[in-house]
Amino acid sequence: MRIREVRVIDENGDQLGIMPPRQGLQLAQDRGLDLVEVAPNARPPVCRIMDYGKFKYEQSKKESSQKQNNVQLKTI
Repeated sequence: MRIREVRVIDENGDQLGIMPPRQGLQLAQDRGLDLVEVAPNARPPVCRIMDYGKFKYEQSKKESSQKQNNVQLKTI
């Protein structure tokens, strides 16, 4: 990470505040989790402490359910 500050949110959704990325990463490692950037365009960027594997799994589930809900219409 090349940014100086990030807003860190813990696994319960509570804001821990704005801090250097290394401090956020250390908090995540202490809890046995990962620091994931969820809003890179915000100022400062928003990072969440979570299990990255679980996050990727839930995202793929959302994408597959959106594909299933996509109805194709035939033209006559």
